[in-house]
Amino acid sequence: MGITDDGGHSMKKFILPLMIVLSLVLSSCSNLASSNVETLKGWSFQYNEGTNDYSVFFALLNKADQYVSANVDVDIRIEDESGTVLYSTTKSVTDDNFGYYTSQAAGEQYLAEIRIPEDEIAAGQSTSGTVYLTVYKDDSIRFDEVNCSALYCLPLLDVNLVAEQLPVEVNVNSYFGLESTMQIEEVSFEYEENFSPLMRITVSGTKIYGESNSGYDIISYKILDSDGYVVDASQVFIYSLSQGDKFRDDSIVIYDVVPGETYTISFSGYDF
Repeated sequence: MGITDDGGHSMKKFILPLMIVLSLVLSSCSNLASSNVETLKGWSFQYNEGTNDYSVFFALLNKADQYVSANVDVDIRIEDESGTVLYSTTKSVTDDNFGYYTSQAAGEQYLAEIRIPEDEIAAGQSTSGTVYLTVYKDDSIRFDEVNCSALYCLPLLDVNLVAEQLPVEVNVNSYFGLESTMQIEEVSFEYEENFSPLMRITVSGTKIYGESNSGYDIISYKILDSDGYVVDASQVFIYSLSQGDKFRDDSIVIYDVVPGETYTISFSGYDF
């Protein structure tokens, strides 16, 4: 008696004493008392784009290795890559949860499906994680906890960007003195939840002093995380603006941002 994972490995099932054995005439996909279920296999997890929810699948087999349905309870726990629990509950499975499903990897299988609405899973710090399942029913059956991967489908925490003291004026100075003054009026950002999350920052403002032949107008910036560590420090180069011209620059990109983090951006002048 055992659990079989997708790799064909098995683990023993623990059956409590004094269980009642029922004599049934079995078809290939029968409904059984849970005490006659022998094997758990085929567990998996997926995101359903069409319905914006998730599915947990698993199969139950009897002693003859026939797919069967049974009334069981399932403890489900979902963790992100940092080990934070995003979802934890117990679901009851009945005949209505079982049906035939086909995949390229496993072909047709008779599986139980448990649906989880997207908004019931908390946002975490990674789009991938691990789904843990424990299948059991009262004192008649209990399989060891099993797990499968959740790949690039879990919800991410948002990030935030704070721009200090806007509007702010910054000066560009050369050996000959003040070359230009830039007024930064607005900072916005886009958060891209890719395999490696990133943040694209747009800086907008007006050149309030300087000639168009001053060459590049240069704005220095520094970005800190919530602990005060420098994440990025560099310059934005804006070419040949005349006094009174408005500008918008989107060249600042921060890679490997941490979901749930609040970043702070500040600006200063540049001397050359």
